Amino acid sequence: MSLLQKITATENGINLTNIALMLISTVIAFIIPFKLFLFVYAVLGPLHYLTEISWLDKRNFFIKQKMQIWPYVVVALLLTVALFNEKSALRYYSVSLIMCVVVYTLCLVFSGQNSVSLIVSALVLIIAIAIKVDKIMLLILSFGVFLPTIVHVFLFTGLFVLLGAIKTKSLTGFISLGVFILCAVSFVFIHIPNSEILSSLEKGYVQKYFSVLNQSLANVFNIDFKQGSNDIFEKPGFIAIQRFIAFAYTYHYLNWFSKTSVIKWHEVSKSRLGVIAILWMVSVVFYYIDFRLGFMVLFLLSMVHVFLELPLNVHSIKGIVSGIKNRA
Repeated sequence: MSLLQKITATENGINLTNIALMLISTVIAFIIPFKLFLFVYAVLGPLHYLTEISWLDKRNFFIKQKMQIWPYVVVALLLTVALFNEKSALRYYSVSLIMCVVVYTLCLVFSGQNSVSLIVSALVLIIAIAIKVDKIMLLILSFGVFLPTIVHVFLFTGLFVLLGAIKTKSLTGFISLGVFILCAVSFVFIHIPNSEILSSLEKGYVQKYFSVLNQSLANVFNIDFKQGSNDIFEKPGFIAIQRFIAFAYTYHYLNWFSKTSVIKWHEVSKSRLGVIAILWMVSVVFYYIDFRLGFMVLFLLSMVHVFLELPLNVHSIKGIVSGIKNRA
């Protein structure tokens, strides 16, 4: 066993490793926020999606029956069609569909009944469409923009760190949570001019595929911007937002891979590992050949993995509430 394996085999070792990864992610995010985000999204992202879906599969997706995952896959497909087909009427119901998935998850976790979950979710979908929730900005931001992105990669990551600290009663676990929060808020208080040099292609990718998240966060923090301008690459407020996004995504992926000795996502058959490796390489090649094609494939895979993780997220929140009650 190597020294690194020995370090990461203990709870304190894992926490200290993650503190180091948080700090590394923060430093690189300050220096090259756009390039870092594009790299981790295209390279680390698909490997994370594939290995986590495989790991969730081994644990029955934290629900009673595996067949209950199919609504997640169907909705992810519908959202992909809605995003990439401008003529599709589905794009006017994306928020309603995601709200339906959240309700479906809550019903699965708390009732365990598939029929009840489907019926309640269908009713919620009908009501959501009837009251036109897809035109309510608060719900658009909450469910359509932030849930699959910042809530998933930042908030839930922080909750997992908190849950681990509560379960193990580890001082280093709580310290790692504090460092995680400090790293996130550092982008608000530390202003360093961005000297990153981006190609026209890189700027085009960011503006076309990812600027919605930046602009949505800018709206939340009341940062003025002009549509179609270079504000996203020049304004200090937007630079701070992009640094936070780059940090959140980078650490989210690194956190997953740093806990291999605990999560043991790699303990699968060689054939499954081979399939994961091939699919990962194909995904990266898609990005290299045609960014739009790669983004389409990875968007679908990303949404599937976000939805499939929702039952685990709910169980984690329950565990945190239970742990806090027990400590109190």
